[in-house]
Amino acid sequence: MQRSCIYLLGAGGMGMAPLAQYLSDQGYTVFGWDDFASDERKAKLSFIQWTASVPPNCDVCVYSSAIDQKNPRRVAAEQGCTCYQRGAFIAHLLKDQRLCVVCGSHGKSTTTAYLIHLFQRHGVPVNYIAGAEFQMDYYPVACGKYPGAITLFELDESDGTIDLFSPDVAVILNTDWDHPRHYPTEAAYKQAFASLASRTKEQVISNESFGLPASKQTAIPSASTLLELDVSAASQAFQYLTQQSVVHLDLDMFPGVRRRQEVLLKTQKLTVLSDYAHHPNELKALLQKLTADKVQWTVAFEPHRGSRLQCFFKEFVALLNQCPRLYLHPLYEAFEVNTYCDASLQAALPHAGRIQDLIPSDWLEVQQPAALAFVGAGKIDTYARHWVEQWMHLVVERFKPVEVRTHIPLKQASRMHIGGETLFACEPKDLSELQWVLHQCQSIGLDFFVLGHGANVLIPDGCYDGMVIFLNQPYWKQCALIDDAPPKGSRRYRVGAGCSLPLFVEQAEREGVGGFEFLDGIPGTLGGALNMNAGTQGIGILDRVEQIDWVDSSGQLHTTQHSELTYAYRSCETLRNGVAVSAILTGSVDSPDRIHQQRLLLRERRSEHQPNGYTLGCFFKNPMLAPAGQLIDACGLKGLQMGSICVSPKHANFIVNRGEGRFMDVVQLVRMVRSQVYNQKQVWLEPEVQLLGKEWHELL
Repeated sequence: MQRSCIYLLGAGGMGMAPLAQYLSDQGYTVFGWDDFASDERKAKLSFIQWTASVPPNCDVCVYSSAIDQKNPRRVAAEQGCTCYQRGAFIAHLLKDQRLCVVCGSHGKSTTTAYLIHLFQRHGVPVNYIAGAEFQMDYYPVACGKYPGAITLFELDESDGTIDLFSPDVAVILNTDWDHPRHYPTEAAYKQAFASLASRTKEQVISNESFGLPASKQTAIPSASTLLELDVSAASQAFQYLTQQSVVHLDLDMFPGVRRRQEVLLKTQKLTVLSDYAHHPNELKALLQKLTADKVQWTVAFEPHRGSRLQCFFKEFVALLNQCPRLYLHPLYEAFEVNTYCDASLQAALPHAGRIQDLIPSDWLEVQQPAALAFVGAGKIDTYARHWVEQWMHLVVERFKPVEVRTHIPLKQASRMHIGGETLFACEPKDLSELQWVLHQCQSIGLDFFVLGHGANVLIPDGCYDGMVIFLNQPYWKQCALIDDAPPKGSRRYRVGAGCSLPLFVEQAEREGVGGFEFLDGIPGTLGGALNMNAGTQGIGILDRVEQIDWVDSSGQLHTTQHSELTYAYRSCETLRNGVAVSAILTGSVDSPDRIHQQRLLLRERRSEHQPNGYTLGCFFKNPMLAPAGQLIDACGLKGLQMGSICVSPKHANFIVNRGEGRFMDVVQLVRMVRSQVYNQKQVWLEPEVQLLGKEWHELL
């Protein structure tokens, strides 16, 4: 390990990829190969130089547990360099670090991820090698950038290399017997953790009994579920390692771990879940959660390793018999070959279907809320994601002749330049197509959201599992004077929901129609402005509306006169669950020069007081006490920052993205601002910015 080049065999898996990232951060040149890594996977792991054989300048090869002694690449590597099993290599690599390991039968990936998240949230430098990817790639899978910092490592006991570690701190979650191929008895399995505890230099954090002095072991606070135990263990370890407290906000911001109760799809009628449970106790905990949700659940289960299935066969059968709707995926052998066959499981569960009989078309239009859980640690997650893609293809077909696109990025669709993607998106050409889209969304159970210029919409990271509708076609951009006989001195426009407000105001000025100057500088479309009653100077756009044509969530067209509208400051109850199609707005005959001068004056005031950059304008509604910006400023919060997101030093009611800000950074900053203003002024500020797919009360 003296040279700067290291070769990893089996580099694409979740055991090896984090090690590759850590080594790259440490300054090593990392080469590697994996027979099963796709081109997409290789591209994602860009810190690995992919080559099928060990380069001449590498004298160290590290191989995963899945690479057996007869593997030809391993045999070839052993001819020219020193080879290490992954666990043995990491034990040597980290032996001089201040090391905290997380281990146990269940939950170590989630606990490690929570612990990493807490370090990141509190801004404490930490090195780590995780065992699972974060959802949305929120954090890297590993980090080795901080000399002298604590190192966190998810320690796997399956291959026996746990015996090579002597950490400073050990988090031992549980010792439920597992990996019977390596540990033939429960006693042998438990002894591996007991020995680790005895070698731990400072502190063991666990509820297991290891016979240690009271000063050397800290108990994990009690928890009613395995997930709650993971959270408690991570919090306890973080507090010990940093002497800093954990608050609920820290935990609320956790982005999630892939394949750990990960929601792959969630509509009004269907939820699809992926979970890593592959041990009877993990499966039991998952089934308890599914039952508690009181939704009609279907489980697709993949046995993992023949040795585990054989050892715990009765337990698996007893648990899976509790699933009235069950499908079985073939056994995932991992590196075990010609071991126990899963045909006996199918025979013991005659009510279970085969995974290929789980047909996406049967789930396209369910009558009542239903859910589907793909469960297992091998190939079933890939199967689940492919199943969802097949379901999506069927959905796209249902919307024809309207063209529906899938997996559309939305980051550039918001003026704050934050956001993930939408599962579906479309651009209806006219009213009939919009009605068809809304009708189909209701039938399938898809949420929908009409997105204009993104001037007042904050878009979460991740995926919006609904339909984003863009009114970009010419039909929606109409803006024309009505030629009937208006009241003396007034003029009326019919304006489409997709018409740009700046263009509308420009046209009104040219045609000598005043009364709309207050809209100058609002960068959205008419539809969005109507939905939130946008305005300035105490005037809202709905004050200028004579009539709105809109469609409800079923696609039915309505016409509502001004006297029938229900609206207030920054809200329109009439349009809460509908989509504006067009509106008639009333202005007054005026001089184009006077209108122009008024607009210039308003523009100068905005330029003087409002910031530029990636912002959604005023973030909070103005309460009765005083303008929101004035209250925030009085509390000394100008410039308050979370990551790349900050309260503008120029105008305190503007939140600005100064770089690569994330959605949860905005949420955290909003929470902090609201809390401080309430503590000092006894006023709860309410956001006027809309959320895509969420409600503010869910986050605040």
